Amino acid sequence: MDKLAYEVDGISPTRKALDQAIIRAIEVSLRFLGTRWLALVNLVNFGFFGGALLTPVITSLGLTWVARPLFSSYSLVCHQLPFRSDFIFGYQVAMCQRNMAIYGSMFLAGVGFAFVRTRLKPLPWRWYLVLIAPMSIDGFTQLFGFRESNWTLRVITGTLFGVATVWLAYPYLQLSMSRLLAPTAIPGKEDEGDR
Repeated sequence: MDKLAYEVDGISPTRKALDQAIIRAIEVSLRFLGTRWLALVNLVNFGFFGGALLTPVITSLGLTWVARPLFSSYSLVCHQLPFRSDFIFGYQVAMCQRNMAIYGSMFLAGVGFAFVRTRLKPLPWRWYLVLIAPMSIDGFTQLFGFRESNWTLRVITGTLFGVATVWLAYPYLQLSMSRLLAPTAIPGKEDEGDR
């Protein structure tokens, strides 16, 4: 019988079983991602934000061999200028005040999104541009030497950017994940009533 199926399908039973196992693994992975995407994103944001806060604590404990590489890794996303950064126990936090506000507010807004995820509509693009404009103005005028920003402006503008980004992106992610979990989202899994 297996030989006949192979001749008809052109696929050996072993290959067919392997293909089915791969498809099942992909389905399980997509279902896991679709139902837990927000927790995973919030965990990454918390880890990124928390790691920056931990570097001065780790340094104060004398574990500089751990703190130095961790601090250096944040230079990929932040200038780390001391006069634009906070200090804990006399040691510099790994990201500047604006970046701490961005990632901290993204984490907190992500936690808040868990309570409104099916009801919150995406922020319109125009409003997104309005909410991120203060950071752009503050950052560019500082960059080109017209003025020096202060910690209050850096925190407020970074927070606006972080919250606006979550408000824009997360509802679209929620919609995409809902579609991913729909019965017809996976080829071959159409509703029985359609046949």
